[in-house]
Amino acid sequence: MLRGQQYYIIDTNVLVDYVDIIPPPGNPKIALEAPTIDLTGAHLVIPSVVIRELSNFKKEKSERGKAARTVLKRIRDLMEADKPPILSQAYGLRAPIKIPQRNQLLSILPVHKDFKKCLPFSPSGDDMDGQIILAALATAFIAEGSDTDGSASQNKLTQERTADVTILTNDNGLATRAMIRGVKTHRYGYRYPEPYTGRRDVVVPKDLFNNFLANKRLSLEEWQALMPEQPELIANEFIVMSLEDENDYSKDYRPNEDPYFSNIGRYDARERSIVGLKYVRQSPVYPKNSGQAIYAEALMDPNIAAIICTGPAGSGKTYMATIYGYQACKDGDYIGVTVVPCESHSNIGALPGDLDEKMDPDVQPLKNALRNYLLNEDKATRKEMERRRKEKDNASFVPVDSSAEKSGSIKSKLNDRINNIWENWFSSIPIENARGRDFSFELAIYDEFQDQSATQADTLIKRIGKEGKIILTGDIEQIHAPYLDKYNNGLVYASKLLLDNPMVAQVRFTEDEVIRHPLVREVARRQKDKRAH
Repeated sequence: MLRGQQYYIIDTNVLVDYVDIIPPPGNPKIALEAPTIDLTGAHLVIPSVVIRELSNFKKEKSERGKAARTVLKRIRDLMEADKPPILSQAYGLRAPIKIPQRNQLLSILPVHKDFKKCLPFSPSGDDMDGQIILAALATAFIAEGSDTDGSASQNKLTQERTADVTILTNDNGLATRAMIRGVKTHRYGYRYPEPYTGRRDVVVPKDLFNNFLANKRLSLEEWQALMPEQPELIANEFIVMSLEDENDYSKDYRPNEDPYFSNIGRYDARERSIVGLKYVRQSPVYPKNSGQAIYAEALMDPNIAAIICTGPAGSGKTYMATIYGYQACKDGDYIGVTVVPCESHSNIGALPGDLDEKMDPDVQPLKNALRNYLLNEDKATRKEMERRRKEKDNASFVPVDSSAEKSGSIKSKLNDRINNIWENWFSSIPIENARGRDFSFELAIYDEFQDQSATQADTLIKRIGKEGKIILTGDIEQIHAPYLDKYNNGLVYASKLLLDNPMVAQVRFTEDEVIRHPLVREVARRQKDKRAH
């Protein structure tokens, strides 16, 4: 063993979640995205029980199964490219696989059946965590020159460990058990940058602000000259400009009363200019804040083929996409809207009824959006509600056969109209069916996209067809799919993949832009404060 060598025992969850910790033989330099621990020059040790666990996982038709198959193939390919160790060498870590491009060694460690004789604890063969701790202790014994065949004395365990052995695990239970037995542990992951939001809220000089308001345009050169400290602009990035001193705004301009959000510009990469919002005034939904104005502009812009919209519940992601689709179909822009619910819990085949009935629970948010839109925008509905309210206020007693009851409830009439709209313009399909579709001349809405993996997301993004448009919505703080988190989900993958593309816009609502009931805003604020601490 090498003096001063660092040994890292790799837990199953690290291999499954971060398969690139084991490089493919043909590309051993494959990048690790800013790992939380530097493994350069380390000796990686995979306990044989971990290989057994991966072999069980590989049978699954899941992301975990796919990851297990990938890791097992890479390990086999690496071993076949090198000379495999004989049995006695494997027990002593004496024939590791060399990964020269990373200056690493890799070993698969079977623990000797008699090693437990040296220890005061004896994990069963089914105790995977215990077996991994056993492998870590065996590695320490080997690194210090002792055998693991049970010949070491009992007091060997009580001596201070000099070998640098660490278990890489994200399992809190395993980490606790390991540390109780004197084994170091370390979490493993990637240091991810803050996700791209698609917008930039900046305080700008008074001259720049007034120039932009007057001309609805600002060249890239002007921007760079007046804002030299700002990062490079991204295609279709939205710039929300404000002045530091409220007294600097001209008397004719009131920031909180601007119906067209003149203080917001979009970076047009083709024209190398920040241009004013052009399409927002055509939106069927009047924006109530900067986030909605940005979203409305992206929806209405015919040059934008894909929109990634993230943010908390109640910000208008699904609502605005639904109403835009409805209006666009009426205007002849699309032949229809296809809704693809991306929740991880879908189990369509087990539900009763035909396909529409099976899909109905997943599309209720969109039907609810249509209902709220009609309640707010439909003059006949509003007039009927006002009439009934006046009727109630003017009467101290309402008989059973009142005019309201005779004419039917507003809700039932709304439901009839919504069902008619849905039948004419909307459809919904299971996510499995979407992977074989081509959405030409259609608007496709992928709702809850954060519950997709990178591989699934890649397939779905490619479904866009001729003169079509796709909208990916979701909230990276609300992930329900196993083995996904806010760094490796479909929304984050799509954001990275489509970054700086002139045909793509990205919108991220803030907690301050939730427009539902005040209680929802308060919940969102408290969640934000909790995450900050």
